[in-house]
Amino acid sequence: MIVVLSGEGRSDLGACRNAQGHCSGDTFAPGPMTVLVDQEIASHLHYSPLECAPATYLYVSETWLSERARERKQHSRKISLTGQKRGQETGYYHINAWMLGEAAKDFEQQHKDIAIAVLFRDSDGARAAAASDWSAKWQSMHSGFQRAGLGARGVPMLPKPKSEAWLLCAVANAYQHCQKLEALPGNDDSPHSAKMQLQAALGGDASTEAQLNWLAEHGFDHQAVAADMPSYQQFKASLAAAIDEVRRPRRA
Repeated sequence: MIVVLSGEGRSDLGACRNAQGHCSGDTFAPGPMTVLVDQEIASHLHYSPLECAPATYLYVSETWLSERARERKQHSRKISLTGQKRGQETGYYHINAWMLGEAAKDFEQQHKDIAIAVLFRDSDGARAAAASDWSAKWQSMHSGFQRAGLGARGVPMLPKPKSEAWLLCAVANAYQHCQKLEALPGNDDSPHSAKMQLQAALGGDASTEAQLNWLAEHGFDHQAVAADMPSYQQFKASLAAAIDEVRRPRRA
């Protein structure tokens, strides 16, 4: 199995060390959200791919996906990338998932192995959003993976409002009363934002390295977070379904 990842930067799923749009193995620097992905996978496979087989992970950047979409649009004039029923914002999530799903299928051919794809995007980076906005974005990612033909092996990773809220549940709330964290401001400039609160909870340092160090030292109770944060529960369930889809042919 290979896991194809795409995030927004170093502080979520990670980044490439090779200054290119895609990487794996030693050229991939995993971020805190990759640690969570890996731990969820390990709970099903009973080993950590990140520790035992780091080449399992292939990372493609947001820019790389955008370039892939641009090239497709140039060569397929009759194809609408957003679609008539999707606005520009949710269309962005749909296109990203579509392009990542197609890339995962390409990597399957190259590596002669089955793939799952995990697309990380913050759901609200600038303003407070209506509850329905999160669902619309999640559904757009889901339909993008479907459009690529990846089906259940495409996993939306869409924290509400941002990844810092998931970590805050563990770091600051001791896994109690965490659903309210999904209502925090998504704007990082807000004094009450998830990012500012995580920084305070980590003693003034919420850097990627600080988050990774905290996870390495304290771990992360995935079940507890999923029980109290619907956005994490959706991710957890989607990843479980993807792994089940990968394992199903082997059980046949």
